[in-house]
Amino acid sequence: MKLNHITDIFFDLDHTLWDFDRNSGLTFEKIFKMNGFDIHLEDFLSIYIPKNLEYWKLYRENKIDKESLRFARLNDVFTELDMQVEREMIYKLSHDYIEHLASFDHLLEGTIELLDYLRPKYKLHVITNGFR
Repeated sequence: MKLNHITDIFFDLDHTLWDFDRNSGLTFEKIFKMNGFDIHLEDFLSIYIPKNLEYWKLYRENKIDKESLRFARLNDVFTELDMQVEREMIYKLSHDYIEHLASFDHLLEGTIELLDYLRPKYKLHVITNGFR
């Protein structure tokens, strides 16, 4: 069923089409290995996920800038894990995370089927507030 007055559909990428949580976890696994970090990924993610959401809320409210978001979310996690990580390494991990995140392409279940269904009827668009 096509609604006559709707011609375009916009999707937010993260948590709607793209499996952000899975892709993010795989990215951290990759960059921790690249940088020689011996860290239990599940422990890290259990703290990182809520911290990340907290900092994105502050960013949306214009209370912090993107550089503060990138640094603070990682710094807070390492502090909670009682890990001494130098500032330069946190900045490097933050940079590596942004660089490698898009290399993983896991979609949420049903994404392809949904897009295949909508494509003949509407112009489809993807938007994201992620950094790049």
